[in-house]
Amino acid sequence: MSSFIENLERDYLQLTIPLVAALIGWFTNWVAIKMMFHPLDFVGIKPFLGWQGIVPANAVRLARTGLELVTSQVLKVPQLFEDFDARALVESESEKLNKLVRQTLEEKAKAELPQMWAALSPQIKEQVFQVAEGEVRQMSIEVFKAAAADIENLIDVKRIVTDAVKRDKALMNETFLRVGKKEFKFIEYSGFWFGLVFGVPQLVLWLFIPASWSLPAFGFCVGYATNWLALYLIFEPKTPKKFLGIPYQGLFHRRQKEIAKEFADVVSQRVFNNQNLFREISGGESRQKLLAIVGAKADELIARYQKHPMAAMAMKPELVTQLRADLLRDVEAEMFRPGSLVQQFVDKSENIRQMLAERMAVMEPESFENVLRPAFKQDEWKLILAGAVLGLAVGLLQVTWYL
Repeated sequence: MSSFIENLERDYLQLTIPLVAALIGWFTNWVAIKMMFHPLDFVGIKPFLGWQGIVPANAVRLARTGLELVTSQVLKVPQLFEDFDARALVESESEKLNKLVRQTLEEKAKAELPQMWAALSPQIKEQVFQVAEGEVRQMSIEVFKAAAADIENLIDVKRIVTDAVKRDKALMNETFLRVGKKEFKFIEYSGFWFGLVFGVPQLVLWLFIPASWSLPAFGFCVGYATNWLALYLIFEPKTPKKFLGIPYQGLFHRRQKEIAKEFADVVSQRVFNNQNLFREISGGESRQKLLAIVGAKADELIARYQKHPMAAMAMKPELVTQLRADLLRDVEAEMFRPGSLVQQFVDKSENIRQMLAERMAVMEPESFENVLRPAFKQDEWKLILAGAVLGLAVGLLQVTWYL
C-alpha cells in the first residue's frame, strides 16, 4: 500500500515538469540579464577564472560602436552650430565684458603708461574705454565665429564618449537598462512562458522514456532555446510582418520612437552635457587651438592700433610683446572659468537631445538596431550558453527528484 502511494505521489509530481521547465526558462533568462550588467568590476582570478558583466567589461567598445554610430550618422557636430549667433552670445554678456575691459585697461595703463594716463581727462578716458569695449566685443564675436566654423577640430566626439564612459563605470549599464528596459523585461518574463511550452513535450518524453538523460538534456535545450528565442524576438523582424492577418514586429523596432527619445535623453544628460563639452574644449589640444584663434585675432587688433600715430609712439616693440602676453593670459583665465562665454558657447545639450530624438526616430532599421544590439551581438553566445548550462544543472536535480 505504501509503495502504491509513493508511486502515485511520484506520478503526480511528474506533472510538474512543464512548470519546472517554465521556472528554468525564467531563471536562466533572469541570470543572463544579471550576467550582462553585473558585476561592474571583475570578480575572481584573472584572466579566465571569474566574471565581469558583459556591458561593463566592454563599456568603451560598446560606447564607440553604439554611441559613436549614432553621433557619426545622426549627430553631426557642425550642424549644432549652423544657426549659431556669435553676436547674440557676446551681447548677452556685454555688461560683464565691458566691466572686465575697463578694469584691465586701467590697470595696464597705470602700470605701463602712468604719466600719459594720468594726463588724460575723464572725457578722453571714457572715449578710450568705449573704443576698447567696442574692439574687444568685435574681437570676441570674430573669435566665436571662427570657433564655430572650426568646431569639428575643437570638439572630439570620440574622446568625449570614451572619457565619459571611463569616468563613470555604471554609465553604459544605465544607458542600456534605461533604453532597453522593456526588452529586458520581455527577455525575463518570456523565459517562463517559452519554458512552459517546451515543458509539455518534455513531460510527454519523460512519461514514455523515463531515462535519466532526458531531463538534463531537455533542461539544456530549454535554457538554450528560451534565451535564444527571447533575443531573436526582440530584434526580428525589423519591419512589420503579418501572420494570419495579425501584424508583428521585433519589440525593439516597434518601440523605435520611444527608444529614440529615451536614448536622446540619456546621451544629452550623461555624455554630451554642458560639463563634458566644456571639459573637452577647455583642455588639451582643443584649448590650445581655441587660444590660437584668440591669438590671431589679438594680433590683428594690435596691428590696427600700431597704425595709429599716437599709439605707435607709445607702443614700443617690447611693450607690445608684454601687452600681448598679458592680454592672452587674462583672456585665457576669463575664457575657461565656469560660466564663461566659452561654456555658454558649447551649451548644446538641449539641441543634441532634440536632434537625436527626431533623427533616430526615422533611422533605417539596421542602423537603429545597432544602438542596442552591440550589447548582445558579440557576446550573446555567452548568455545563451549560460542559460543552457543552468538548464542542464536543474535537469540533473530533476532526475533525483522524479526517480
